[in-house]
Amino acid sequence: MSKNNKVEDVKVEDAVTGEDKAKEAIQTLRVQLLEHQKQAEYHQTMSVKAQGALEVLLQLHPQEEKKEN
Repeated sequence: MSKNNKVEDVKVEDAVTGEDKAKEAIQTLRVQLLEHQKQAEYHQTMSVKAQGALEVLLQLHPQEEKKEN
């Protein structure tokens, strides 16, 4: 009978540990998601800026665009 009690105790501890790991994984993924969303916004902004700068330079130097095509 004492063997059965020990097995049940281990199962309960494993379940708690598994639950803690799942909560930790959820928190980690939330942090990663927010970070990647911030990076995506940054890269989108920088892309728009680069595109604008390229358009300005091509207007100032239209012959360069014609040579490249």
